[in-house]
Amino acid sequence: MTGFSAGSATLKMAGERGFIPMSLGWNSEYIKSHWNAVEEGARSVGKEADRSSWRITQDVFVAKTDEEAMAGALGGMMGRFFDESWLPLFKKQGDIKNLKPDPALADEEVTAELMAKTDWLIGSPETVAKKLQKLYDTVGGFGTLLITGYDYSESPEIWKESMRLLVEEVLPRLHVKPQTV
Repeated sequence: MTGFSAGSATLKMAGERGFIPMSLGWNSEYIKSHWNAVEEGARSVGKEADRSSWRITQDVFVAKTDEEAMAGALGGMMGRFFDESWLPLFKKQGDIKNLKPDPALADEEVTAELMAKTDWLIGSPETVAKKLQKLYDTVGGFGTLLITGYDYSESPEIWKESMRLLVEEVLPRLHVKPQTV
């Protein structure tokens, strides 16, 4: 069951019913509020939530350098989808605060580039490993990382290389044991 809003009532229900919870990957505090909702729901019916069942979906793009990764993410469908779909949706719903890595930022400062620098897992293998480890530690751990897929049919090799680097160079650097790759 996917949670969308901070402190998601849907994820509270997932905790109550023992469903597998999934969080959209924006800023870490937003994501952390999702697990709090799952635990609250589970406690309300005398259950204990299993953190290993929690899935977090993230935007991921790995390249040999941070600069190449930013270009691949922002110059492709990842950046375009954020600018043309996610950002207008969050603005319309009044939920842009959930995208801000710092609540003091003005709404206009939330861009695909900001997200790529702060919340998305974008960069070299070393940078992405650090970002992923920080996410894992900040939210208290989770079971499975799901990668948001984008249409890279015009340049499939950069996407394939990104996924290869994720598996071969990012995951081995983590201090966790991923359940699913």
